[in-house]
Amino acid sequence: MSKNILFLSLFFLLTIPRYSFAKYQWAVVGAGLAGVTAMVVLLESGVDASSIIWIDPEFNMGRMGKYYRHVPANTKIQILQNYLNKCPVFQEFPSESRDKLFLCDQEEFPLLDVIIDPLVDATHYLRSKVNSLQEMVIGVMSDGDGWILECSNSITIQAQKVILAIGGYPKKLDYQLQEIPLDEALDKDKLATYVSANDSIAVFGGMHSAMLVLKYLSELGVKEIFNFYTTPYQYRIPGAESLEGETKLWVKNVLEQKPPRNLTRTKNTQENVDRYLPLCNKVIYAIGFERNPLSVNGRYDYTYDDNTGIIAPNLYGIGMAFPHTIQTLKCNKVAIHGFVIYSSYAHNLIPQWKELAHF
Repeated sequence: MSKNILFLSLFFLLTIPRYSFAKYQWAVVGAGLAGVTAMVVLLESGVDASSIIWIDPEFNMGRMGKYYRHVPANTKIQILQNYLNKCPVFQEFPSESRDKLFLCDQEEFPLLDVIIDPLVDATHYLRSKVNSLQEMVIGVMSDGDGWILECSNSITIQAQKVILAIGGYPKKLDYQLQEIPLDEALDKDKLATYVSANDSIAVFGGMHSAMLVLKYLSELGVKEIFNFYTTPYQYRIPGAESLEGETKLWVKNVLEQKPPRNLTRTKNTQENVDRYLPLCNKVIYAIGFERNPLSVNGRYDYTYDDNTGIIAPNLYGIGMAFPHTIQTLKCNKVAIHGFVIYSSYAHNLIPQWKELAHF
């Protein structure tokens, strides 16, 4: 261990107030889709439930549960059913919402609440099996024998191994226009409360989320829509943000056949921004997500191995904040997300993480 890391570790240990200091074999930080999946796979791989602590400020399926219940999924019911069937734990507890999902048409692309509700039920069940703490983790620090997790309420936890499933938040640009938050824009009813027939709205982004926003704005009848994109939409990148479901149908049948007259799509160049942005009074950024802030050894700019999920010895990342990546035909690295991706990733890597030696 370097002198700087040792100093930071000692400083951290000596200066943080202690409300409690419990020690566990595993800690999972985050209770969104990736966090739930990680918890399930840990238990299925034979980790003693009493040796796990699960930490999240809400335990309500993260950002997806908070904002995206009424967003159309880009995943078929059949894939969601397969995700639940992949993990026997999901069959161990009664859940009306899970039973309802299995009655749906397998070819349907549902609203996300159809899968969120069963996963919330799973969260409650998993919390009854392991130790859990409803708190926000703000930092983790190596202590030479594992990791110390500092929570926002002066609670500290020690764990030999830690999985970070901390999720992300929408990226933004810095144009001086009234912003409509992406979280709100992806719900058509909420978006309707932000716009009027006199609005000219800039939308930055070219993938699935941006296309869904364009669909909603055109249906809500705003005055003008200007879409600035860097990467154009694609119909199929396995696991990545390719077009599916309701959004794909709108792009194929409307945008490509008879695009709305009030919609202008243009490459995101400085020339085009200078030309069209002054015509807009509101803006929506649909340009991806940033990792939620959490310090590791006092730093926020840490990296991870996008094939193994390893951030540091005995510290691992999964989900939106630490995605697996693939190479496209154009040799670009693309982050891949989703129910099947997180499940496969967790089933592949967590048994490996379990066998890795401690410090």
